[in-house]
Amino acid sequence: MIRLITLWLLVVLSPLAHAALDASVDRTRLVEGEALELTLETPSASRLSELDLTPLEENFEVQRTRQLSLVSQADGKTTPVTRWVVTLLPLRTGFVVIPPLQLGAVTSQPVSLQVLSAAQAASDSSAQLAPVFIDSEVDIETPYVQAQVLLTLRIYHSVSLFDDSTLSGLDIPNARVESLGPPRHFERTMNGVRHGVIEMRYALFAQQSGELDIPSQLFSATVLQPTSNERFSARTGKLVQVRSPSIRLQVRPVPDSYPAGAPWLPAAALSLSQTWQPDPGIDLLSGEPLTRTLILEARGLNASQLPALQSLTTGAVDELRQYADQPRLESRNSDEGISSARHDSAALVALQEGSYTLPPVVVNWWNTEQDRLETATLDAVTLNVSRSGDFSSTAGPVNFPMAEPALLWPWQLATALLILALAASLYFLRQARRALADFSLPEAEEDLGDQDQGNPLADLQAACRTNQPADARKALEAWARQQHGEGLIGLAHNYLELEEALDELNACLFGRAHHPWRGKPLWRAVRMVIQSRRREAEEEQAAKPEGLYPEV
Repeated sequence: MIRLITLWLLVVLSPLAHAALDASVDRTRLVEGEALELTLETPSASRLSELDLTPLEENFEVQRTRQLSLVSQADGKTTPVTRWVVTLLPLRTGFVVIPPLQLGAVTSQPVSLQVLSAAQAASDSSAQLAPVFIDSEVDIETPYVQAQVLLTLRIYHSVSLFDDSTLSGLDIPNARVESLGPPRHFERTMNGVRHGVIEMRYALFAQQSGELDIPSQLFSATVLQPTSNERFSARTGKLVQVRSPSIRLQVRPVPDSYPAGAPWLPAAALSLSQTWQPDPGIDLLSGEPLTRTLILEARGLNASQLPALQSLTTGAVDELRQYADQPRLESRNSDEGISSARHDSAALVALQEGSYTLPPVVVNWWNTEQDRLETATLDAVTLNVSRSGDFSSTAGPVNFPMAEPALLWPWQLATALLILALAASLYFLRQARRALADFSLPEAEEDLGDQDQGNPLADLQAACRTNQPADARKALEAWARQQHGEGLIGLAHNYLELEEALDELNACLFGRAHHPWRGKPLWRAVRMVIQSRRREAEEEQAAKPEGLYPEV
């Protein structure tokens, strides 16, 4: 009791200190094994200020720390604010206090938490989470215009779901949205309950400064609810819809300190390099081409945002001709965002002998992680060109000496023959693959009776072709009722392959399978049943005795 009163006094009396370092948590009641976020804000610190987190190590594990620079508006006044978001994992249960933290001359107020044990959480209904819920977060809330923002959506479900779940599209005006890959599926234990997690990540690029709202997304799914006979179907499922929280970003404009006229490049990292063919350090001959490739790589930018660089290299050298190739753009998506590269190649040809100096290449860019201007530079390059004995070095266009005409037709003929041989090989390979497919797939389509649209057998064939398990089960039941008086179960007992295919279909529908369902085995089993029943009917017809009075 004395301990509880002490904690209560700390929480109530701490605001009286009017600390300039405000502390808050996303929740004060949690279960052991769960992490929480501690948010600290102050208007009196700069981005370079360091927060002392040593007092937290006694009762918490510091998992992650993020520092953000924000702008707060109140009563028409704009105030810069520095925010720290610290992810903490409590090391013990019971009442735990986040101690005051020191930042220069200011101190935060203590925050009291209640950490429940697994047994307490099991008996406390208020600690239980919804069976399906969705969460969203961004890696930065105050990005620069055209800079990358990583949006992460996580859908948690502690119940089994049908495979008909959908998520509304992410459409944000004045922003470009790119998916970072297919959804990831994993499991996480929360409040002592194992949850399945569906995680999706996006890269956002705001196209103008100001406020940008990321709208909430609607997730719809059917929750499996078993009936008394433990059978699942769409009729016994319950539709669940949840929305993710919306997020508002404060998009900052291009800083005033950024060089005017330079392409705006906000990136997490950027590098500039070059390659030569041949080596520019050797003496070159007039009229001999020299290929230079400039490579610009960036993390946090799309390839379309990278500027062309060849125009910066030879504009000041009139006697050096440049023949540029098409640029090669590359973009790679990963969980960490978008990485891109631009390759600009050009052939340089000196018309006269002499020494040519290519100016340095300078690329200004803004480091979004360090929030500062940086410069990537390639030093100037000097090319020494000597007179070529095989070329005329007079001023003006280069005149090539007369030489014996090259015999090009043998190479052209050989190339044409190779192309024809390759085309013929591809054609015969394709024919062979078709023949092999027809030979190895005895279940190829054949006339199995009524295949008109609306017939259960036609619906079953279409569902098996497109690998749709729910539609296949519905059509299979309808077809079985038409063909067999005992229904699907009785029909499956009489045919082993159909029973095995039905078990595989049920395992997929009811969450017991760990791989996608394929409709080919089920369709093969149905075909075998149809063919077997046809043979039985033909044998029965052949076994009947002829009439006493045959037709003459």
